[in-house]
Amino acid sequence: MADPRVVLVLGALDTKGAEVAYLADRLREAGVIPEILDIGLRSSSLAKADAMAEVANATATRVANAVAGGAAGIIALGGGVGTWIATRVMRELPLGFPKLLVSTLPFDVRHELGASDIMVVPSVADILGLNDPLRIVLRNAAIAIAALASAPQTGRSTASLIGATGLGVTTPAMLALRELIETSGFELVSFHAAGIGGAAFETWVARGMFAGVIDLTTSELTSELFGGLAVTQCRRVTAAARATVPQVVAPGGLDFVTRGPVEALSADDHAKPHIRHSPMFTHVRIDAAGMRIVARELATRLAEGTGPTIAAIPLRGFSTEGRAGGALHDPAADRAFVTELHACAPPHVRIVEIDAHINDAAFARRAWELLQELIR
Repeated sequence: MADPRVVLVLGALDTKGAEVAYLADRLREAGVIPEILDIGLRSSSLAKADAMAEVANATATRVANAVAGGAAGIIALGGGVGTWIATRVMRELPLGFPKLLVSTLPFDVRHELGASDIMVVPSVADILGLNDPLRIVLRNAAIAIAALASAPQTGRSTASLIGATGLGVTTPAMLALRELIETSGFELVSFHAAGIGGAAFETWVARGMFAGVIDLTTSELTSELFGGLAVTQCRRVTAAARATVPQVVAPGGLDFVTRGPVEALSADDHAKPHIRHSPMFTHVRIDAAGMRIVARELATRLAEGTGPTIAAIPLRGFSTEGRAGGALHDPAADRAFVTELHACAPPHVRIVEIDAHINDAAFARRAWELLQELIR
């Protein structure tokens, strides 16, 4: 029988010592060896925010060394401070390395997870003294991380992976791309370009995860420019050019800005062409002047690097409702974007106009052909 695997346990021993000890006992019962790392702030003389950063940095170094030494998984439990420190540490670990966080969820943790595969288990009750409900949560979490840490790790070469971005408004194109990519012997890794997904895409590109990318759906740019809801908290459409990763960029969803419920639209937005995408989101059409702004911003970001780049432009519409007969169809505004992009694009960016809608099979096929030209 193989030697038991080591699982790192992060917790503030000054406030959650009993809970950490209980979790460690359950890990031993599950067949792994717990190694406890204290992330409490009691020994720091710094202001709280500075102390949190100091502990996170020091813990990240200890964790990296432990992982290099053979640790097979990590689990943390915490409230506000512990959750913040744990996510800072965990999200720097490799994809696939088992990571589990038991949290009181004191804030929306999605942005704190970054591009990591951290599994989050709500503690439900506060982590403030042992009780039967919390014991159940901690026991289940221990069993889960122990099983993951004991399982053999497998992975696929990044040389066979193609990254791409999609949304509901470009789903037909993504489905067509997946078939083309898989038929060619690659695998598609798609990111939902609604803010968090775009940020994860940029992170993975910068880490060299892909042989090439098709940034089909760059719509998050419009939220940054016009105060929409799909904000990435990163500089979108820059990583591939900087990292010299071959890329095909398309204006998927750049014809609208994402707002909230239609009932909450301002008078100005209500007067513009718009469509209720869902009960939560409304897509408001961007006019010609706005599309020129979008084109200039896209060109500026593509100029931040020199990686091989092709801008593939579908001349018959940039989103589901942007085609002829759709609620957001405005060919003059789309043409304003194309003209401005030609005028502003950096020299290393090749612009290819395609007589198709972005969701037409012909556009997906041509976009994949263009990327193949770059990665050969």
